[in-house]
Amino acid sequence: MKQLVIIIQADDAEPACAALRDAGYRFTRLASVGGFLGTPNVTLIMAVQDERVEEVMSILRATCSDRDIEVPLVLSGRLRDWREKAVAYAGATVIVTEAVDVVRI
Repeated sequence: MKQLVIIIQADDAEPACAALRDAGYRFTRLASVGGFLGTPNVTLIMAVQDERVEEVMSILRATCSDRDIEVPLVLSGRLRDWREKAVAYAGATVIVTEAVDVVRI
């Protein structure tokens, strides 16, 4: 069994969550904020059987898209050597670890 921690851009969260629910997945949804740009995210925590990880990844690929996000002036002022006006921002970041056990009480 695998534990997935999925960080999704706020713009992609609703379609991704709806598609995961429609496919029968259960997850915990948490509001979160990105550490670099300070943009709103949604973090999902879920456990799935090993053989279903690729299905979840496929759903995320279909519902989340990367995009370029303009670096806020406040941030670029603090990063004196930063030259880029925008950064590539993934639609979703997925952390996959082993889940020893899942207990629902």
